[in-house]
Amino acid sequence: MVENKLSRFVEVMSKNVTDSDLELVNLGQSLGLDLVLFNDLRASQEESFADKVRNASLEKMEACNDNRLHDNDLFYAGSIDFMVSDEAEGKKFFLLETNGGSNRGLSILTLKQQTIMYDGYYRAIEQAIKANKRGDNKVLILIGVPIEDGLIHEKVIMLEYLRKKLKKSDLTVEIYNINNFSSEFDTDVAFLIADYKELSIHLSFSDKWVKIRKDAKVSVLIGDGIARRLHDEEFARLIRDDFRKINSVVVNPIFRITDDKSLTYLASYYAKESLEKYNLKYLIFTKAYNEKDLVEKIKYVLNKYKKPFIIKPNGGSGGAGVIPIGPDEDLKNIPALINQSKEEFFAKFMKNRDPYPYTIQEMAEFSLIDWQGGKHTFDIRIYMSQKDDGKIVPIGGLARIARGNYQGNLNKQEFVVNLSGFDGQIEVFRGRGISSSNAKLLNLTFDDFVNIFSIGCALFKSITKNYDKIIKFNDWDKLIE
Repeated sequence: MVENKLSRFVEVMSKNVTDSDLELVNLGQSLGLDLVLFNDLRASQEESFADKVRNASLEKMEACNDNRLHDNDLFYAGSIDFMVSDEAEGKKFFLLETNGGSNRGLSILTLKQQTIMYDGYYRAIEQAIKANKRGDNKVLILIGVPIEDGLIHEKVIMLEYLRKKLKKSDLTVEIYNINNFSSEFDTDVAFLIADYKELSIHLSFSDKWVKIRKDAKVSVLIGDGIARRLHDEEFARLIRDDFRKINSVVVNPIFRITDDKSLTYLASYYAKESLEKYNLKYLIFTKAYNEKDLVEKIKYVLNKYKKPFIIKPNGGSGGAGVIPIGPDEDLKNIPALINQSKEEFFAKFMKNRDPYPYTIQEMAEFSLIDWQGGKHTFDIRIYMSQKDDGKIVPIGGLARIARGNYQGNLNKQEFVVNLSGFDGQIEVFRGRGISSSNAKLLNLTFDDFVNIFSIGCALFKSITKNYDKIIKFNDWDKLIE
């Protein structure tokens, strides 16, 4: 099945792709996917509303340069997930997680919004072209996708945009999969798409280059999921200490922070002054490096604070392994809950991924909305990209409504908002675009969205500005509150 999808992908990209071919329903038919609901979700976006929010956010951030990157080679594109809290003074927002270069769901953005997003990726490619570190005036761009990727159509849209932009610069471009790729490619730019199973076999690191099939030097890695799966001590050391010594451009080299939720929260902690004016809500959190540490810290926070907490594995997605634990939980059940978390995590990511270090985070009181006859939790994902002037621009996003009705029992289904779910089901119908009408559904105002857009930019700025301090922080014996 995987080979068939990637083969279809290359077949589609080998032809002259028209605007009609890129329409979601037509594209889905070409790839053997049903994208009708994706088309409906995109139709729920109100571009003029998002434009107004973006402009107001940029104006609000301008006074303090809250979206000006400290270094413009640490961040190219990403997204952040928020939940909403009802406070006496109004809405506040708390972080769930950041997402780096392996963004998914982009096909539900408007075409204009996609352009802004993909321009961030293009800046990484442009950097590699100018540097010419391979020395042969050729650029190899590696794109990683999940096994049996149900969103493979998004790579068609992205690659077609990048291909057209490169051709406008009089560069020749070819697209390959792992079966037809040759390291002696003739074009100026080669895109190689491979799933993570294939990458685990063919990916390596030597002479400060990420390489595919042992000898092909990779110029750009689109998808920090690729770098995450590169199990090489020297690569890990350079990412931590001096990523600029790596010849391959990683989108994004901050993936160790965006993978680790506790480090994301630490970045917000270091940016408190910037984020306070945007109504970010801070939550108690800490990190655990092994099971004994995790058990002891869970018991400690439950006893001390008498409120629910959540445990989150490192580098997870789609809610896999995220487990809520209530204050009345029998402490004898803690090991079993941890095992449940690890089983979910390994079911999605296989045994070669380590769920540690775990993040332990206070569960905030969250807003509920009325949807399909019941109360539901929801989150909001905002996408961001780097502009050529070194600023982060908020683009747009969507709201994702939880799979199950909220009953107050800390049941996992009450909190699974990812549209692919933690068990892989794609449920696009639970998504809502950013619009004035959907703002009413979510009980949010225009100014609330301005704050959310601004938090996302200011947080990624904090990650780049404080990268060394965050990545090398090790005082996890205490709680950060």
